[in-house]
Amino acid sequence: MLTLASDFPKASEDDWLRRVEESLKGRPFDSLVSRSFDGIDFKPLYLGAAAPAPVLRRATPEGAPPWTIMQRVDMPDGSRANAQALEDLENGAGGLVLVWPGSVGAGAHGIAAATLDDLKRLTDGVELDLVSLRLDAGGFGREAARLVLDLHEARNLDLSRCDVSFGLDPLSALTLTGRGADEAALKRDLARSVSAIAERGTAGLALMADSRVYHGAGASKAQELAAGLATAVQYLRWLESEGRDIEDTARRIGFVLTADADQFLTIAKLRAARVLWARAQLAMGLEAGPAVIHVETSMRMMARRDPHVNLLRTTTAAFAAGVGGADAIAVLPFTAALGLPDGFARRLARGLQVMLQEESGIGRVTEAAAGAGVVEAATMELAAAGWKMFQAIEAEGGMLAALGSGFVQEQIAVTAAARRRAIAERRLNLTGISQFAKLDEVPVEILDDPLPPDWQAGRVEDESSVAPLAQQRLAEPFEVLRDAADATMDRSGQRPSVFLATFGPLADHDARARWARNLFAAGGVVTLADDGFDSPDAAARAFRASGATVACLCASDKVYGEFGAAAAGELRAAGAVRIYLAGRPGKLEAALKGAGVDEFLFDGIDVVAALGRLHGALGIAGDRP
Repeated sequence: MLTLASDFPKASEDDWLRRVEESLKGRPFDSLVSRSFDGIDFKPLYLGAAAPAPVLRRATPEGAPPWTIMQRVDMPDGSRANAQALEDLENGAGGLVLVWPGSVGAGAHGIAAATLDDLKRLTDGVELDLVSLRLDAGGFGREAARLVLDLHEARNLDLSRCDVSFGLDPLSALTLTGRGADEAALKRDLARSVSAIAERGTAGLALMADSRVYHGAGASKAQELAAGLATAVQYLRWLESEGRDIEDTARRIGFVLTADADQFLTIAKLRAARVLWARAQLAMGLEAGPAVIHVETSMRMMARRDPHVNLLRTTTAAFAAGVGGADAIAVLPFTAALGLPDGFARRLARGLQVMLQEESGIGRVTEAAAGAGVVEAATMELAAAGWKMFQAIEAEGGMLAALGSGFVQEQIAVTAAARRRAIAERRLNLTGISQFAKLDEVPVEILDDPLPPDWQAGRVEDESSVAPLAQQRLAEPFEVLRDAADATMDRSGQRPSVFLATFGPLADHDARARWARNLFAAGGVVTLADDGFDSPDAAARAFRASGATVACLCASDKVYGEFGAAAAGELRAAGAVRIYLAGRPGKLEAALKGAGVDEFLFDGIDVVAALGRLHGALGIAGDRP
């Protein structure tokens, strides 16, 4: 047998580390280690065979796709929603997510299906016994479940042969709105609904522990896992106290998890969810059964600006969900953050999953990530972190009590604040938003179909009982800045601008000039420049001729030392109301500030705050993020 490696000396870990230290040129090895918001370190190398995580999965029938391709139905008009659903099912989707208004996935839309006739119209022509359904109904969950049961009965369908996930999750609805019934009423109503579903002989899931509301509020992946697990355990306890068999209830609980563009951690999160659910069942004296996991790509990661980049985000998320072993995946269309997606956006959402299954072969290998050091380590560390927070929630008295005391909200708020800081400082970059903003983006098409004004579904009349978790997308602080800059351009006919005063040859200033252009563009501001001034006076004359009111110096450290202060003074005399300098000033800070430099721009600053100050200097009106 030919062994190609035999001609090369065997390298040890010490040899590798020595080479790494040489290449780092004095930087610490830890600079190659990244850390998640759960405190999980990602190392550049994992040596040896990783211990496999005890992942328990459902067996996939032979010939079945590795996961069900789900498509959201959230169009208010019943006839148009029906047309969308039929097109989805005829072109790759294997199931539908029926999204009612007021649910966590609805946003400002949702199906206007308050009666059986409404639902019949919406599902006309849909072979309900051949497709999967998942209900996403929020506070309308009990009524939606009843309507779907009645729909199947009206069509004389055997529910034991239909795949319906009824999605009952009153705690998720409570967390989203902050309003709901007391615990006694929640238990009673949930038990009645689950009993009604069971009595019809349905084989599908009655309950869903949905973690999207926690994800949307900024939770870390371990916090999502803990919240979902604590919710499932709360339902087990409630229904057992209402006389339902706990083993039967456990089989009727599924999970809805999010997938985002953090590929490896998303894979690990899905695997960790299975580890945790098995552990929780064993702790409650039950036989460990596999978790049924529905995945929806993250709305939190979606952006309204340069929305085509969302296609990269959702493709990465769907890939990770497939490799992680999702049972069903719903991909948000790339325009979902802007409004109701049109047929093209919906087609791309379906098509990327079809390509992953049929062309890329994702899912043909069960547990494709098993044995990979980074995934196995992250799986078990996420499971440990999730279990630790789950125990903290249990110590509060369970999920409802932990929400009522504000414990869950406080924990998530800390993580969300840390993530916002990382985004504002561009340690966590958002392509097309905080980095490489495209100011001449091409508009995309969305649909206009508002809800009827008298629509009542999802409205909860009960008194406030918990602090709601506000949902926010990661890009919003930068989008606020872009919106304000665009509004100013619409009024004046000209985009707000900053004059770049660059000095010396291109090699001396180009890197800083490109960096500054990128930073200003994130706030909707363009730059004006004539490259390579040879004197402060020349820069001041060009600034005066440009009509700009704000300037930014871009040059090498050497040039800053030679005539940076003089350039700032000339620009101030030429009428600059605010002057920036790209780079760290070091020992020159006092002299440069004294000459008129107002602010220094460099990696690590709070870019959102800096752009807010720039807007103020440019007279851009609007809310400050």
